[in-house]
Amino acid sequence: MADQNTPHPAPHDPDIDSPWTTGGGSHGGGGPHLWQVNWVRDLFFIALIFFFLWFGYYLRGIFTPLLIALFLAYLFHPIITWFENRWKVPRPVTVTGLIGAVFLVIAVAGFWLGPIAWNQTTEQLDQLPDYLQSLADTAEKRFNIDTAQLTETIDTKVAEFRADPAGSASQFISYAFAGTGKVASVIESVIGTTVYVAFMLILIPFYFFFFAWQFGPLTRAIDEYIPAKREKRIREILGLMDRAVSAYFRDRVLIAGIMTVLFCVGWTVCGVPYALLLGIGAGVLSLIPYVGGVFWPLALLLMYLRVTTGEDAPGFDWMTVLLWPSLVFWSVQFLEGWVLTPWIQGKSMEMSAITILIVVFIGGAVGGLYGLILCIPIAACIKILLKEVALPRLAQWANEN
Repeated sequence: MADQNTPHPAPHDPDIDSPWTTGGGSHGGGGPHLWQVNWVRDLFFIALIFFFLWFGYYLRGIFTPLLIALFLAYLFHPIITWFENRWKVPRPVTVTGLIGAVFLVIAVAGFWLGPIAWNQTTEQLDQLPDYLQSLADTAEKRFNIDTAQLTETIDTKVAEFRADPAGSASQFISYAFAGTGKVASVIESVIGTTVYVAFMLILIPFYFFFFAWQFGPLTRAIDEYIPAKREKRIREILGLMDRAVSAYFRDRVLIAGIMTVLFCVGWTVCGVPYALLLGIGAGVLSLIPYVGGVFWPLALLLMYLRVTTGEDAPGFDWMTVLLWPSLVFWSVQFLEGWVLTPWIQGKSMEMSAITILIVVFIGGAVGGLYGLILCIPIAACIKILLKEVALPRLAQWANEN
């Protein structure tokens, strides 16, 4: 019979979250189950996440339209829900209206910008020989490069192209692929890419309709698999990630729209050629931080060619070519970095400029265009997980050891 004065061990508390929580030891002997060890479970879930990421990347051709449609459904879910709750509009009606509005905007923009883009592209092709000649003359005068043969070749090829465009194009293709044996594969690749893009344009709205329609039931179905003991904490973390991701895309679209208008107006006032196309390109690419800057040297080059090409060209002037276009670009960048982003986007990302730059480089190297678009919100979610989950666990492990 045990002595009543002998202290008994404290009962096991299953809520204590230590690295070696056993949860009861049903095997006897008190040893922990492997699955009941916290760091083993964490490693398993991390490996599972990486497996799904690898699997999705391997089959990206299939999953890309699905993921894009699901992501769009997530972004538009608050708007659709607001119409449903406020005006009692059925979700399918709102989703159909959104898809129709997007196609209407694309059609209007195409009818408005299409002729302008075509005229400016045609003008650019007509002036291309003069531009190349101007660059050749500059290279010869400033850098003592003999371009006589290059100029003669350019004139000959331009004359041949104007006399027989189809024959010149065929000759160029034959020359470009001579001896490679890859003409068929290149043509097949181009056709395949074109067909894939066409299917994407068809599948994404189709998938988006059903995902947006059933987004509410889909999220409620996922709620059933949230552990009850940690439901509150998991919802807090998911709420932080949701606010960061939705705020980033919503605010970046608004900022990119403002920057597009400023670029177009500013470069038009400065007389930059094709200011509308350059401004739209720089504004759209500003959806990805720092990427829109590729249009700045292009604007300077076109401005230089305009003032130095032709008999009536005024000649090079550093203020016209360098100062005013650069002043417009950097003024818009300053406004975006110090006014628009802090005011509109606020601190939703909580990442420094150097961190964003590194993340953009990594995203572009790993995922290409999709990586550039998604790298910042993914990085924001990873930062939230590290801050809210990994670092507290690491601090607890350090204190216990």
